[in-house]
Order: sequence, then C-alpha cells, then structure tokens
Amino acid sequence: MPARTAEVLVLGSGTSTGVPLIGCTCPVCTSSDPRDVRARCGLHVSCEGFALQIDVSPDFRAQALRFGVSRVDAALVTHCHADHALGLDDLRRFNTLQGAPIPLYARRTAMRGLRRIFGYVFEPSDAARRSRLYLPRLVPHAIGDAPVPIGPFLVRTLRIPHGPSFSCAVEVALDGRRLVVASDCSRVTPPLAAMLRGADLAFLDGLRDRPHSAHLTVDAAAAALLASGCRRGRLIHIGHDILHADLLRRLPAPLAPSFDGERLPL
Repeated sequence: MPARTAEVLVLGSGTSTGVPLIGCTCPVCTSSDPRDVRARCGLHVSCEGFALQIDVSPDFRAQALRFGVSRVDAALVTHCHADHALGLDDLRRFNTLQGAPIPLYARRTAMRGLRRIFGYVFEPSDAARRSRLYLPRLVPHAIGDAPVPIGPFLVRTLRIPHGPSFSCAVEVALDGRRLVVASDCSRVTPPLAAMLRGADLAFLDGLRDRPHSAHLTVDAAAAALLASGCRRGRLIHIGHDILHADLLRRLPAPLAPSFDGERLPL
C-alpha cells in the first residue's frame, strides 16, 4: 500500500495585529516582498480529500478565497484569543458546501471560551432557531493530551504557556510522520521539547528579537527547533520587526520563516 502524504498550507504566518500594521511605515510594513504580508495564524492540513483547519483567524475568509480552500472537514482551535478564533463563523460556508456539520476540537478551557464568545452558535435562542438564521453547524469535542483520530490523522494537544495565559501545541501524526504546531508560546517546557523532538515538520512561535512576555524571540525559537532535531522547522506568528529575506539569511538549515501561502509536504 503506497504511503499517504499530506499537505500543510500556511494560511497566515503573522502575529495578532497582522502585517502590515495599520498606520505603520516601517521597512517591513512597506516592503514590496509579498512574503512580508503576514495574515493572522492558521494552518490547513489536507490528506486524501480530508482537510483539518488549525485555528480560524479573523482573516480566514480572505485566506480561504486567496488560497482556494474548498473543504474543512474538522477544525481545531488552540486557544480563544481573537487572532486565532474570530473566523469561526465563516465555517458555516463549509457546512453549506459539504452538507454536514463540522467537528470542532479544543481543550476544555478554550472550548468554554468559544462557547462564551459564540453563544449564538452553540446555544441559539428559540427565535434564532425558528427564523433559521444562517449559523455555523459545529459539533464540539474536547481534546487533551491523549491522541484522537480525526479523519486520517491522529491528533493530540499539549497545554503550553502563553504569557499570563495558556495556549496549546498540536501534534498531527500520519503514518509515523509528525507535524507539530506551537504558534503561541512564551516558554519551551520539557513536555513541549519532547513533542518537538524528531518532528518531520515543526512550527514554533518566533515573534521578534526583542523579548515579549507572551511569545518566544527568534533566537529562542531557533535554538529550540535546532535542539529538537526536527527535519524541517518554521518560525510562525512573526511580527513586523524583521524582513522575511533577513530572517531567511539568518536562520540555519533546516529552519526558515514561514510565509503566507507556503505549501509543505508531510
């Protein structure tokens, strides 16, 4: 039986503000390099007609149109900060296209936040039901440290520090190969280091050079990825402080900055 392959599409590689920033005229925000245009974070992982969406940012609709996303069979939200969750309503279009509800995975704390933010989706009023408003049809599932089958993938999450709060890292396994995503992370804990170790493809938060209370620096992220022995490493959640070309020159193989529209095999 031939080995299955998956494709990882970077829908967004940028920090919570997006890049360019509103009203900013710095070299990155005015760059002519399309790789310096960084929408809010999101990854689209597909295999044999099944598509898993990791995070649904406020840019999700535009990302889907730009990169031709035509299926979302399941979605996973790492945490309920605006830049990772506020595109959730746009999943309703995929309900229509696919004629089915979409399973939604999150850790319990994140799911509570999503239920609060999107109360009209998870607990619609009687009037909303009677009027048949165009709402997303999502089936919530809690996911934790134990692997869960999602389509062809085996997926698990790990709680990680994100400044004063928490996000989660995501591991997506397919036929012995592993994708690890930790886009919002302020410290590489021993369990996260273990998850990253030997990954076939790893994405790690690398916001900028200056320290930030909720994110890793470029150097800290690069050091963690190199120490992990991952086959390919990508920085993600990148701010407007560094040009893509400069990052590309700085980072040693097998590392690179991610960019919107990058497609990588798994």
